[in-house]
Amino acid sequence: MGHIPSSSAVLDTVLRPLARFYDDPQTVEMRMCRPGAVIVERRGHGKQQIEAAELTLAVIEDICRTLANINSVNYSPDSAPKLSCILPGLPDGSQRHRFECLTGASVQSRLSLAIRCKHRFTPTWQQVGATPQVEAFLRRCIEAEANMLISGATNTGKTTLLNKLLEFLPADRRVIAAEDTPELDIARFWDAVGLLAARDDDGQRAGMVSWRQMYDHLMRATPDHVLFGEISTMNAYPALGALNSGITGFMCTIHAASPEQALTRKFDQNIAWSGQSMPRVPEFLAELIDVVIQIKRTHDGMRRITDIYLPRTASWVMRDGVMTDLTVSGEEKHE
Repeated sequence: MGHIPSSSAVLDTVLRPLARFYDDPQTVEMRMCRPGAVIVERRGHGKQQIEAAELTLAVIEDICRTLANINSVNYSPDSAPKLSCILPGLPDGSQRHRFECLTGASVQSRLSLAIRCKHRFTPTWQQVGATPQVEAFLRRCIEAEANMLISGATNTGKTTLLNKLLEFLPADRRVIAAEDTPELDIARFWDAVGLLAARDDDGQRAGMVSWRQMYDHLMRATPDHVLFGEISTMNAYPALGALNSGITGFMCTIHAASPEQALTRKFDQNIAWSGQSMPRVPEFLAELIDVVIQIKRTHDGMRRITDIYLPRTASWVMRDGVMTDLTVSGEEKHE
């Protein structure tokens, strides 16, 4: 009987046409706006377009079918043309790239593809625009178990910064990460667990729990620190529930243009889009969030912390990349 290739070998073969673009450790993201052309964004080099005639629409659709089958989700160019999943990575948890594709009639060019790369990369504090003063301030916030919100546009390095902040925590802390896509680096914590919620409404199709079910488990699992990953329409309400439970050391990321927008608009918007409602969300957040960090991406592809805002005192530690007169010598309180 002939040799039967393993599923991983088959997947490697299927992904090879794309992998040659995203395998470079300096690649931050690769995109396709139409068949036959790839846009690659590399750290420190910006983006460039590369012709790739072999990447036809049919090839991309075959890749989507294979990934959907492996991840036990639906994909069909005609009836289910959107696929969101994670590419299999290395045993250390790196290279679990985020795959997002939409094909068919909802795209004028018939194809919109983005692969957000998760190569193992730990920036220095200097590389994220943090002076020694800012680094010391953020360390004190973590040590004081402050509730922290990291705000920024898409692909600005919010999750990378959150993982960087986790370096300040002792390895014995009870850390629970709640995500629908595994991106938080909690392997260092020996009393940590990563929870994954289904991306559909009830989780039954994928054999996973919903966000509501995950929240119930989370509150009974005795966390020291709760990490909610990226806030979305699916988890905004559970995240507010976690904040209102009396926990400290809460951290999450959110898509917003400024700390003010993160507090006054985005949570409200996500809750409304989910079909739920909650009165006075901005007031609620101002009472329970200690620190909001804004991060932005520059034209060369690098990321920078630009703002640090303290909602409880309505004061700024940094604004538009400039330190304010507020002291960061250790006098702030985040209890």
